[in-house]
Amino acid sequence: MPELRVSEPAREVLLHSEFDVAVLGGGPTGITAAVAATCNGAKVLLAEHCGFLGGMCTAAGVTNFCGLHANVHGDIRQVVHGVADDLLQGIRELDGLNEPHSIFGKTHTQAYDMSAFKCTADALLLAAGVARGADGRLDTLFLETKSGRVAVRARRFIDCSGDADIAHWAGVPTEKGDDLGHLLYPTLMFRVGNVDAARASDAWRSIPALMDEAEQAGDFRFPRRGAIVRPMKRPY
Repeated sequence: MPELRVSEPAREVLLHSEFDVAVLGGGPTGITAAVAATCNGAKVLLAEHCGFLGGMCTAAGVTNFCGLHANVHGDIRQVVHGVADDLLQGIRELDGLNEPHSIFGKTHTQAYDMSAFKCTADALLLAAGVARGADGRLDTLFLETKSGRVAVRARRFIDCSGDADIAHWAGVPTEKGDDLGHLLYPTLMFRVGNVDAARASDAWRSIPALMDEAEQAGDFRFPRRGAIVRPMKRPY
């Protein structure tokens, strides 16, 4: 069956402003890219579709930093710095940052309060001075806003959308998954209140066996094993 299409009449779109760098997506990579570009003297726009920053760190409930710390000759220490330091410090000042803790017996993560992350990210971009809001060479980005469609121009575009939106619509070649097309598995995030954090801290050890029992009983089928259990700074 042929695709049905509707013609959209041509129209002029307001050129909102021009920038040195336009970043699409206000998640961790977008925040870092925007702040870094601004600190290097560029006029930067960061476009984000949610009413707050953070992406997976806030909108998806992944409320922990995983990868900032490493085992260095037997000593667990933070090895990622730069903008990460500014984020951690801002969240810490809002009393929203936990100390690093071990998961799966080998990886260290650092849980944080979601609202503290949002406030810190806003403050970080404001302090840096970041603005929020096709023939093979990307020239203009069209943004759908509550005030209507606007256009922005930039000398460089950084795609931090998570879905390669800019690259796709600009016709730039992209790759999806590995050589076999396998993608990273998703994770279901949820919070549970009224939990004794001290007693539940080692729950990751027993959860895989409970999952095996549930699957053998035919109650569920799990695509992966294990769980990440971590205390929150504000448990309620």
